[in-house]
Amino acid sequence: MNFDFSIYRLLTRPFLWLSQFFYDKNFVVVCKGYGDDWKLYTGLDWGEDKDNDFCEYEDFRVWVGV
Repeated sequence: MNFDFSIYRLLTRPFLWLSQFFYDKNFVVVCKGYGDDWKLYTGLDWGEDKDNDFCEYEDFRVWVGV
């Protein structure tokens, strides 16, 4: 069973921190508009994205697969 839910921008870092303890396919924090890809969602990684300022991105979601 897979589901996703929208999160507020302020909750991105806590969910991103939590995602490091799960397998990549089971718990993924994504945002729309990351880099040059304005139409698709891009997965975020705690090691690479923990210091980013997420103000310029528009939609954040958590994808959970069980």
